[in-house]
Amino acid sequence: VKQVEVIKRVVPEAKRVGVVYNPGEANSVSALNNLKGELQKAGFTLVEAAAPRSVDVAPAAKSLIGKIDVMYTTTDNNVVSVFESLAKVCNDAKIPLIASDTGSVKRGAVAALGVNFYDMGRQTGKVVARILKGEKAGEIASSPVKNLELYVNTSAAQKQGVTLSPEFLKSATKVLN
Repeated sequence: VKQVEVIKRVVPEAKRVGVVYNPGEANSVSALNNLKGELQKAGFTLVEAAAPRSVDVAPAAKSLIGKIDVMYTTTDNNVVSVFESLAKVCNDAKIPLIASDTGSVKRGAVAALGVNFYDMGRQTGKVVARILKGEKAGEIASSPVKNLELYVNTSAAQKQGVTLSPEFLKSATKVLN
C-alpha cells in the first residue's frame, strides 16, 4: 500500500504501471500478485513484461514503452542484477522508475520506499536471542519491519522527466543528487 502511495506522489497522473519480472522466481511472482491487487484498489492498471534471464530485462522494459506511465520494480533478482540497464531504458524513454529497495535509488531509480536493513538485522537478532533462551521458534509471532525509509534521487528524476514536489523531497529519509 505504501509503495503505491510513492508511485502516486512521484507521478500523480499515472494510470498504467509497468513491471519487469522473472516468472520463474517464486518471490517475484508473489510480489507481483500482491502489487496487482494493491494497484487495482488504487485505480492503476498493471502492465507486465516477463524477463526469465537477466539479459531479457532491457528488451522486456523496452516492450513496455508507450504502454505505461511509470515503471516499478520489486526485488526480483534478475532485474536487480542489471538494474542500470533498466534505468537506461527509463531514462531514454522518460519513464519514471520507482523501486522497492532503497539500494536501487543510487543505481537510477527516482525513489524507493524500503526497509532499513540495519533495523531488520536488530529485530532478527532479538528473535534469535529469544530462541537461544529457550523459546520455541514456532511460538514467536512474525512481525514486519515498521521503519520504512524513503530514498529519492533528484538526478534520476531529471533524466526521467519528473518534477518532484518540495513536500515529497522534505519527506525523504535521504536525497541523492
